[in-house]
Amino acid sequence: MGKPKIHLEDFQDMLNFESEQEEVSSFTFGQSGVVELKFDNMEDFPNHKFKQYVGKQFEDMVESIRQFGILQPLILWHTKEGKNIILSGHNRKNCAKAAGLTSSPVILKDNLTYEDAVLIVMETNLRQRSFHDMSPSERAYCLFEHYKAMKSQGRRTDLLEEIERLMNPQKSEVFTTSAEISRSCGNREKLAKQYDLTKDMLAKYIRIGEYLDLPLMEKFEEEQISISVANTLSFVTDKEKQGMIAELMERENYRIDGQKAELLRRYYEAGKLTDVVMMQILSGEKTKKLKKNKSQPFPIKSAVITKYFNAGQTKKEIEETIEKALDLYFESRSGEREVTT
Repeated sequence: MGKPKIHLEDFQDMLNFESEQEEVSSFTFGQSGVVELKFDNMEDFPNHKFKQYVGKQFEDMVESIRQFGILQPLILWHTKEGKNIILSGHNRKNCAKAAGLTSSPVILKDNLTYEDAVLIVMETNLRQRSFHDMSPSERAYCLFEHYKAMKSQGRRTDLLEEIERLMNPQKSEVFTTSAEISRSCGNREKLAKQYDLTKDMLAKYIRIGEYLDLPLMEKFEEEQISISVANTLSFVTDKEKQGMIAELMERENYRIDGQKAELLRRYYEAGKLTDVVMMQILSGEKTKKLKKNKSQPFPIKSAVITKYFNAGQTKKEIEETIEKALDLYFESRSGEREVTT
């Protein structure tokens, strides 16, 4: 069975909530700001991009909740429109419903900006699992949103520390990779250290998360294109052309390597990536022409080498001497043509 396809529409379009006030009677307050809220009065974060539990992982959590209940409250965004949007706890909600529960303890957060909400979704997921366990698209999304939030908010260390306290009330220490790294170095360097990535790899993920549209992101998710290819294709910023590339890959079973991706980028940036050219590149026609026109290596006979060079000379010295000799030869030929004309 293949991987489930993700859907990565623009987040800015996801939070256009219609006004709908929540009735106060739908939840009751408990200790330490925790309230009990019915699942019917919660909504998933729109187009949540982190994969949900399936199979044994799902079944284990269902069984655990049957035995012990929901031990960690869900974190919800109580919006100005009265919506209660799940920021942390999608798996707990799904498993609890499967276990027969109808409500859960929750912590309601209000006065959040959109960037705050995204940051909480991302940070709580990162605390619950390893970055390196994420799928390619999740990594790209996570790093892009993380970088964007850091730039727009100065990293909001106060919010991050509060998230840590909410998720681990029994611990007093603060999650160090957030606050300490935040104060010590620049945004990209912070992220590179936090996720144990090279700066080059980090830059690729961020660019993919920002510019690669849904159809090609799915190809990246399914590992049909590598991170280098995905990064190069992200420079084809026209969404229609990205969609056409993905469609041709699907329909004609084309595969894209680094050379094809680079050709697509060059032709696009030159304003010459027509449908015909795109087909020629993806089919391999253009790359075959490049190989055909490229000069082929020409071996020099060993007899020639021994005639003009001694055994102590290095390969580099021999190549430099041959190059100089050819320069002199062609210069003299050019002089002869000038005299005859």
